[in-house]
Amino acid sequence: MRESGALPHVTLRAILGTEIMEAAIDRIYRVFRVGLHWIVGYGAAIIMLGGTGLAILEIIRRYVFGSVYNWGQDAVTFFIAGSVFLFFAVTQARRSHLAMTALLETLRDRGYVRTVLALRAFISAVSLAFFATFAWWGTDAVAQTFARGRVTQSMVFYVWPFQLCLAVGFALMAVATIFHLYQDVQALRGKTVFPWAPVEEGLDI
Repeated sequence: MRESGALPHVTLRAILGTEIMEAAIDRIYRVFRVGLHWIVGYGAAIIMLGGTGLAILEIIRRYVFGSVYNWGQDAVTFFIAGSVFLFFAVTQARRSHLAMTALLETLRDRGYVRTVLALRAFISAVSLAFFATFAWWGTDAVAQTFARGRVTQSMVFYVWPFQLCLAVGFALMAVATIFHLYQDVQALRGKTVFPWAPVEEGLDI
């Protein structure tokens, strides 16, 4: 005869299954964040540093030697832009993007905590839809630019790699936002996931 205080076998299995799933999602998000930080983040920083160094070199060449590389301006512009496009995903994953939080803070201060949580989940859902749509549209634009062989004004660099950086940046932002949405929905349910990843790291206004 089963004790009255014992959990049903099915319920216990469901609880264990949920815990295993949550642990797996947490692990996947950790790996994603580490890869984003070390590969995309530092990769973008190296590209930015290279573009900045080239810009400084071009200034020296122009005002000291009176000559510049004919492709220098294109390289500086497109490589710096490409690095920024890639770094979008890093700031999105950290939730360190510019955030307009005055309304949410006002609602929270007045005790509408669940409303704030619901709004945050809604914003994450809308952001996910936007990022995913832009990435999907971007891949088609990259394919068309590649097929046409478009080049920059200096006729040295192809345009499609820089468009690809933008599409990849938005795709990675979409992936990060999937985890944000999961975190926000769980918070709305009264559960805390990803305690190592705060939900409000942004620059508040």
